[in-house]
Parts: sequence; structure tokens; C-alpha cells
Amino acid sequence: MQKWIFCLVVAGALAGERGYAQKKGNADLNEMITRPEIEAHLSFLAADEMKGRNAGSPELDIAANYIRTMFKIQGLRPAPGTNNYFQPVEQIKNYPPTKATAQVGNQSFAFKDNLLVLDGDSIQWTGEMIYVGYGSVEDLKKYDIKGKMVLALAGSKDSDNLNKVFSASSEKNKYMKQAGVLGLVEILVLPQAPWPALVNFLSQPVWSIKKEGPSIPHVLLKPADIASLKFQEAEKVNGSLTIEGKKKIFVPGKNVAAIIDGTDPKLKEEYIVITAHYDHVGVQRSKDGQDSIFNGARDNAIGTVALLETAKYLSKNPPKHSVILVALTSEEKGLLGSQWYTEHPLVPLNKHILSINCDGVGYNDKTIITSISFGRTSTDETVTKAAKAFGLGVGGDPDPKENFFERSDQVSFARKGIPAIKLQPGLARMDDEIRKYYHRQADEVASLDLEYLTRFYKTFVYAVQLLANESKRPSWNAGDKFEEASKKLYSGS
Repeated sequence: MQKWIFCLVVAGALAGERGYAQKKGNADLNEMITRPEIEAHLSFLAADEMKGRNAGSPELDIAANYIRTMFKIQGLRPAPGTNNYFQPVEQIKNYPPTKATAQVGNQSFAFKDNLLVLDGDSIQWTGEMIYVGYGSVEDLKKYDIKGKMVLALAGSKDSDNLNKVFSASSEKNKYMKQAGVLGLVEILVLPQAPWPALVNFLSQPVWSIKKEGPSIPHVLLKPADIASLKFQEAEKVNGSLTIEGKKKIFVPGKNVAAIIDGTDPKLKEEYIVITAHYDHVGVQRSKDGQDSIFNGARDNAIGTVALLETAKYLSKNPPKHSVILVALTSEEKGLLGSQWYTEHPLVPLNKHILSINCDGVGYNDKTIITSISFGRTSTDETVTKAAKAFGLGVGGDPDPKENFFERSDQVSFARKGIPAIKLQPGLARMDDEIRKYYHRQADEVASLDLEYLTRFYKTFVYAVQLLANESKRPSWNAGDKFEEASKKLYSGS
């Protein structure tokens, strides 16, 4: 009997210690994460004087220096391979061609009218194209495409909106470069695609990161009659492609990266990477005397401050796993900072066991935080526990058709196989409350609910702390799109 009493007493004491530790952790968070400090960070990053933090601007450099200074104040060490916390990012500003034409069978296409250039250099080519249908990466492996011009349907069979079209086409293009393809000509078959909006967007300079290896022309065609361009798979089609006047300019950029070393002798060799992009869209021409500065308080000063608050708290409360914090550049130009990081990781990629990104379009439900990736990784229970500690629930992706997961920096890590989650203030639906501020001049600090954001930041930091102290490695749920890439990354194959 006495033995059982002793065991119960010990168990009760341990439970009490765990409860006390959680309460103490929350008490520390309540003490360290305060509304005045949050407001100060946000007010600096989203000030008018920062002119919207556009990529390549002096103001974005000021923001980078501010983040570095905060890392220094907290005593964080620079990540290896950086120049005093800065990781140079080699960016290219690609100007549209002055002229572009194509011929496919008996149909002609002209720049802007029904042809747009997505990638590649100038070219003048005439010959046979090989038609591959949608040309998924798996399907392409059965074709002899090396040294050939490939004709395909844009996107994939599952592409029911433009975001999915461009995501699938990007993966296709990447594979074709590796396969030695001469060029990729895609036929847009999405009926609701707003061609005038695409023309407006792609008639402006498009940004990319500098990549080793070949650059191939990649064009998008809008046929007047889609049925007239239907071919049999592997059919050879006569055609031509001319692109003239392409110009590229190098624009330096930088990620800002620091490390908090883990406390566990073994687990400290594995890293949780915490990210947020610190750029926005800058200044745009105003109409009728309206404000011309897009301050970017929600997108993404909010995420940048989550990074800074995480740095502050974990510098005083280091977890078992090591943590690398990366403020990413040029998300608004096409996820460039995260693409660069995952191609040039500051610690080996297979030592990154989880990516946690903070980015968002705004919020319209202050009873929750939103995890766009909810249901896809083993982290859900822990994230829910962190939210509950501060009286919040957890919402998932409000509209999977919008493809939110693949529109922010966490997808760069996911594509490499790293389990990746995105945490943001409560987004329950895309509505007028979101559209009022998303990439609008009204997105200023004065419009934010700082009391709610303070709770969000405590939840975010607590979730990071809990996840960084878990011994079991995070994983993709069985059958997830990125599960195979994860197996490959961590198996070393």
C-alpha cells in the first residue's frame, strides 16, 4: 500500500511540476511579449517613411538593419555562412521582350494579343514541337524531349485556378531545364483566366533568383479556339518561336538569419526554421490624390514581429532543438528569399526538421489563429495546445481552392521535403474585411487590433517553444503531396 501511495505522490508531484512549468512558461510569455513593444516594432516597420519596403529599395535595407539589430540585442549569433547576419540573395529583374511571336500549326500568336513570355532569353527558332498533353513530371519521363521544343497544356489536370496553373507550370519548367529541353510552349485552357490582367502583370518586369544551369524560353498562348489546338500525345507539330529584346538587371537582396543553439546534446543538431518575409509592395501611383504608400502592416510586418518576438523569448528560454530564424526578402516578387535559402541553406537541409512560417493577408476572426497547413503534418495537436493556452482556437485553410499553402514561403521548404506549417492571425474566409486591407493603402498600424495580436504573438511563440522541445521529429501526414520528397531528403538518397 505504501508503495502505491508513494507512486501516486510522485506522479502528482510530477504533474504539478508540469502544470507549474506550463503556467510559468505562460507567465514568462505574458511578461516578455507586451503590447507596447509589439506596437513599437510594427510602427517602425510599417511607417510611411519605410515607403512600403519594396524589394531592392533603400527602405528594405533599413528594415533588414533593424531586424539584425534586434537579433544582436537579444544576443543571437549570426547563422554560419552569413555576413554579420546577412545572407546575400542574388536576384534578377527580368524585363519583358520588345517583341515575341509564335506559330503552332496554322495558328499565329503575337506578344500581348495572345502570347506572353514567362521565362527565358531571346530566341529565334523554327522546327517541330513535341506535344505532351499536360506533361506532368511523371508523364514527361516517358518522352524523348532532350533538345526539343515542348508543346503542352498549361498547368495540370487539377489546375482549377491561375495559382495552381502557375505552380504546376513552374515545376514542369524546372524539370524540363534539367532534362535539356530547348523550350516550353504552353496552351492556356483555363476558361476563366483573366487574360487582360495577365497581360498587365507580365508586361511588367518579373523577378527571379539567379540560378545555375540553362535558361529556357517559356511562353503562354491563348488560342481563340482551344479545340483547334488539340493534338495526340507525342504528335509532332510544326512551329516557330521568336523572342526579341529581353533584358536582365541584377538587384542585390538579403535574408537576415540568426541561430539559437539547442540545449539537448543530441537534439541541438536538428533545426526548427522560423521564417517571415519582411518586404512588401512599396509605393504605387495614387489615384485622385489618394495615399500612394502601401505600408504592409498585415503583410507582413505582423509576421516579421512574430519572428522578433520569437527571437526575444527563445534567447532567454532556449529549447532542446536549435532554432534558425530567417527574415526573408522578396516574397512579394515570387518567394525569392525562401527559394534562395532552400537552394543555399545555411545549415544542411536535411538537418531542418520543421519550417514554421508567419505570413498572412489579414484577419477576420479574433477567436482563432489560422494554420493553413492544418491536417497535413503531425504538429496539429501541439499548435492546438498552444492556442488553447491563450484562449484561442485553431482554424484551417478557409478556401483550399485559393491554394494559400503554395503562395507563401513555407512551400519552398515543403518542396524540399521539410514538414512545413504556416501560422497567421485568424482568417476564416476571404471577404470584404480582408480585401479592404490586402495589398491596399489602408493596411496601416492604426487599423490593427493590438490586443488580439498580442494574444496571437504569445500563441505563436508558445507553439514554437513546444515544437522545438519535442523529441519526436515532425512529419507529413501519410499521403501528403510532399511526403515522398520528405522521405528522399531524410533518407539521404
